[in-house]
Amino acid sequence: MKTTIFPTLIICTAIFLLSSCMDQDSFTLQKSVFIEDVENPGLPEYSEWGYNTFGTYIDRIPFTSTDTVLPVKIIVNTDTMNIILKGIISNKPATLKFSFLGYPIANYSTLKTLNEAVLDMSNNKCIVSLTRNNITEKLNIIEGSFTIKRAQDLYIDKQYTKTILSGVFNFKTFFSGEPVAVSNGRFDLGIGYDNFYNY
Repeated sequence: MKTTIFPTLIICTAIFLLSSCMDQDSFTLQKSVFIEDVENPGLPEYSEWGYNTFGTYIDRIPFTSTDTVLPVKIIVNTDTMNIILKGIISNKPATLKFSFLGYPIANYSTLKTLNEAVLDMSNNKCIVSLTRNNITEKLNIIEGSFTIKRAQDLYIDKQYTKTILSGVFNFKTFFSGEPVAVSNGRFDLGIGYDNFYNY
């Protein structure tokens, strides 16, 4: 009697665990995995696994994604691609928005055409703004670049799910007339149906 109950219990438990994992696959893809960079405290490590994180220093203060707010949205209007990063600075919500003119990306599957793209931020084809304390400030960029080191497709069970964009960014700007460096920027973000818009 005991010998048949025990194997049956193990099989039932295994089936339950496998079905739970399968149901949560799509949810898990939306979560953020923050692994701190030892050399740059407060920022996530650079990765290309679709960890849904980003981070940068704004004058040595970390601005990073959180596990409670969708870290990125890409909104395309005609030929302008807007990359919107939402996170926190000093435990307060903030949004950094990059608008790149001349990138009429049709849908999230075509984002892979940006693989190894280096986007110059110092020309008039790039507009950057920072929102914090409910105030949006358009930033005057002195110099900088936004590099998409890798754009790759993510498949789950042989089905295309989203595009992962991974890369780095740095730029210099002004806050209240004073020069400020935004440095060590990095991102590893999954873009799919829930956070890509073209209208």
